[in-house]
Amino acid sequence: MGHSLATRRVLLAGVGTLLAAPSLAQGDWPQRPVRIVVGFPAGGTTDILGRLAAQILQEALGQSFIVENRPGAGSNIAAQAVLRAPADGYTLLLGSPGTNAINPHLYSNAGYDPLTDFMPISQIAEVPNLIAAHPSLGVHDAAGLIALAKQRRLSYGETSIGGSTHLAAELFRVMAEIQATHVPYRGSAPMMTDLLPGRIDFGTDNLPSILPHIRSGALVPIGVTSRARWPSAPEIPAIAETLPGYEVVAWFGLVAPRGTPPEVIARVNAALRAGLGKPEMVSRLAELGARPIPGTPEEYQARNAAEFARLGELIRRVGIRAD
Repeated sequence: MGHSLATRRVLLAGVGTLLAAPSLAQGDWPQRPVRIVVGFPAGGTTDILGRLAAQILQEALGQSFIVENRPGAGSNIAAQAVLRAPADGYTLLLGSPGTNAINPHLYSNAGYDPLTDFMPISQIAEVPNLIAAHPSLGVHDAAGLIALAKQRRLSYGETSIGGSTHLAAELFRVMAEIQATHVPYRGSAPMMTDLLPGRIDFGTDNLPSILPHIRSGALVPIGVTSRARWPSAPEIPAIAETLPGYEVVAWFGLVAPRGTPPEVIARVNAALRAGLGKPEMVSRLAELGARPIPGTPEEYQARNAAEFARLGELIRRVGIRAD
């Protein structure tokens, strides 16, 4: 699917949903707690950002926003649960690269279409991934890791089959022209259980999850997966400095089931944009290795459509399947 076709498809779906949605008086919502469903276990980047979003919305809208972790099937379980919920604004999904663009390319039946079944509200933040090595390898950058991997077969881990960490690792392997043994994990914590003691040689995780281990000296940074060095960790080189054109960045935001009243979308969007613009929240995200990227629902739709096409092409190229 080309970028323009995908973009037209999701924009048309969004227009149709807005036209069909029931009206809602400005003061009617929220009158009870709102769930934000997260498709990964507690402690990872998606969970951290979901809780920050909940904090912003609770302070702005005067109602409880409760994070509910529903891990499994690369976040398909969470997405399907939100899709089945009433489109009344009381169940939202913390969208990740998997739910927004990747899973339909990985699973024979993901159970939803990210471009038509959900209404984007606003992006929250984007983060690069980080490739890190165990200190015992004796390498300190991408060039060193590539050279070692061409001398002997190394093992590498990632935190989600077909997720952005997996795609970042696979693109690195393909562009570096190396062979390595893939060890999949379900989440950051299980991978760290093996990477920190050196049972695997290197691994890829979202920057916020892995950065504390870099700063403690437990792991050696090989490079961030953004196109250039990341502002909150400028001392870490970008993989693209060694492999020009390399880039796999994760982006996160809130989405709602199709049919959610447009007034709800507008209220959540306005609250998120205001909260993410506060200096203390910008600083908090920077400490985590993330960068706020609030914007309009239309901007979020356009990014999802473009990445749906780009990452789908990469998945087909390296032959990843989750079932």
